[in-house]
Amino acid sequence: MSLNRWYYFLSLEQDFLRTIDYVEFDNQNANTFSNEYGKILLLTGSEVDVVAKLVCGKFASGQKAENIEDYRKVITSTFKDFHTISLDISRYNLSIQPWMSWGSVTPTSPNWWGAYNNVKHNRESKFSEANQAHTVHALCGLFGLLLYLFKDEKHPQPYPKFFDHGFPEYIVTRGGRKLPGT
Repeated sequence: MSLNRWYYFLSLEQDFLRTIDYVEFDNQNANTFSNEYGKILLLTGSEVDVVAKLVCGKFASGQKAENIEDYRKVITSTFKDFHTISLDISRYNLSIQPWMSWGSVTPTSPNWWGAYNNVKHNRESKFSEANQAHTVHALCGLFGLLLYLFKDEKHPQPYPKFFDHGFPEYIVTRGGRKLPGT
């Protein structure tokens, strides 16, 4: 499988890392919004759409996968505990579960996905949603999907700089747990 998607993710991650030179990655800055966060959020959301479709096609070919709701149905039926994936950012002692809303009694799209769509379609009134928190959660969502897409492949390199690595079984872990639902 081509690593183009992996390299694209690393490029987006690098763009996000550059923002930390100006706006420290901190809960106090979670709602800080900017053109750069908007750009990264839009690019990441678009890539999530592409990669989710690839994951569906790879592991459940033939099933309808045209939008986020279809992706949720296919991915969570294929990987029962997908929603529990936790991505660590050890530099900041933080773990993010970007897909947790898919595991609720009434599954919904993640908040960052709603922000992506709001910024994409209603930028004039919703631009404040292009913030640090939504951007990093979107990157985590993309990273999680890539872990599943490449779960049977050799270790894609280079490794991410912001997120913990040890691909594929160790990247999400402390102690080598496997990807949820695999």
